[in-house]
Amino acid sequence: MSETPPTARPATFGGRLSRRAFLFLSGLAAAAGGGVRRADAATPPGMPARGAAPGVAQVAEWNALLAECGDFPLYSALFGRRSRRFGWGMEIPGGPLQFKSEKPPVGLDDFERSLLIAAGLGVSGHHFGIPYSAAEPGLATYAARYTGRTAPAAAGIGNCDLFYTDDTGTWFVSTRDAGDDGNWAHDRLSDAERLIAGVKDRARQLAATRIELPREEPHYSAHNLWNANVPGSTVFMPVANVSEELLGFLFVVAGSGYTVFDDLHGRPAGELEPFFKSGLLNPDKQYALSYLEQYILSCSSVEMGDIGHNIALALQAIGLGGWFFSGISPFSLMGAAAAKGVPGLGFTFETNPRWGVPNPVGLRGVYEGYCPPFHQDMRAAVEAYVELKFGKGGTYDPATPGPFLDNATIKAEAQPPAPALIDAVVAIAEYIHATYGKFPGTVPTIYMRFYTQAHRLETAFYDRFLRDPYLATHARNVARWLKKRA
Repeated sequence: MSETPPTARPATFGGRLSRRAFLFLSGLAAAAGGGVRRADAATPPGMPARGAAPGVAQVAEWNALLAECGDFPLYSALFGRRSRRFGWGMEIPGGPLQFKSEKPPVGLDDFERSLLIAAGLGVSGHHFGIPYSAAEPGLATYAARYTGRTAPAAAGIGNCDLFYTDDTGTWFVSTRDAGDDGNWAHDRLSDAERLIAGVKDRARQLAATRIELPREEPHYSAHNLWNANVPGSTVFMPVANVSEELLGFLFVVAGSGYTVFDDLHGRPAGELEPFFKSGLLNPDKQYALSYLEQYILSCSSVEMGDIGHNIALALQAIGLGGWFFSGISPFSLMGAAAAKGVPGLGFTFETNPRWGVPNPVGLRGVYEGYCPPFHQDMRAAVEAYVELKFGKGGTYDPATPGPFLDNATIKAEAQPPAPALIDAVVAIAEYIHATYGKFPGTVPTIYMRFYTQAHRLETAFYDRFLRDPYLATHARNVARWLKKRA
């Protein structure tokens, strides 16, 4: 296939390039550097090595791109979003769409990667919490964090974060406790270098290499063997701490007087008679455990899906290929096959003959479940969760930042859970862990299922086979990167 840059395709709304877009393209042509890159190299052509200081021309190019992305219309992203699976260096070996890219796989640069992470997990300051609940006095304390981000969080618990793997290695990015960063839109999204530095401050390298899985089932679905997690791609992997989400909701449920009822065994979830006698819990007001855990898993899935979809929308603005998908085994990615030489991310897994699948409980020192082995027992896990919210420096400490004009006064109205409520949640959590051998009992402790991949779009494939296959942003991205490797 020819390496000639493709004709710019129209954005979703409008067929001609605006004057601003023409000047933008001209600026990119002037700023673009040269360089040749080995197909397996981690550093894109014309780019400094990761961590090296970029040149003046590179910073100018990034800032021009950032301005262009800032002006990209929301509806163009929504209606221009497609699963564009074919990237540089890929090959479809057979069938009516058989095609082989003649371009080498070229990874994302620091700016592109940071922009996508900011879209998926960027900080928007502080969210507003839940203003009022009839179930508790003073300020409602459902939220576990006041960090506002680009994706919503059920009850403000907000524990989702992000792993990603690419040619530079494997990384973890956490913004769940980044409320002090302020709103990234006010500074990081107005200057490319600050955006890159801000994301870097929240990132941690876990390995110097890409996660490599055997390119076969069950590690990959058959339709993803040819293109998922290949050289040049970046795979973003949102993760949710379902155990933390469940603890948060147990305080909401028990605090509202509901009895968590183990409908799979036909009994209350724990020795709850003392709480019936005290009036804290109502035995006639039942909340089915199986439904509660399905609810929690659904909330976690939606949050991870929002993160992935935000990244997918940002692909349209920056002009990268990629798609939102689930065709890689989360067990393989997280490390359930480590004993067979497939370490993945290195999560700790527990197994039990009663479970259909192994249960990931956490990655020590990085992303840990609220349960053993990361806590001595479930009481310790519950107490750690209470400390997160009400301890010194915690969410409801009047001395910590928050969204309110009179932050100290309003937070002082937040009441920690009464000892009896803590004891009730402990009793339920201990019952779940003892009865099912894990916490939660019927769904994973840590959940990973959906991913978004980003790569350079092989426009030659789309020009050959598809009608109106990509946006003007994709054409510009390809033209820019072909020039870099000329």
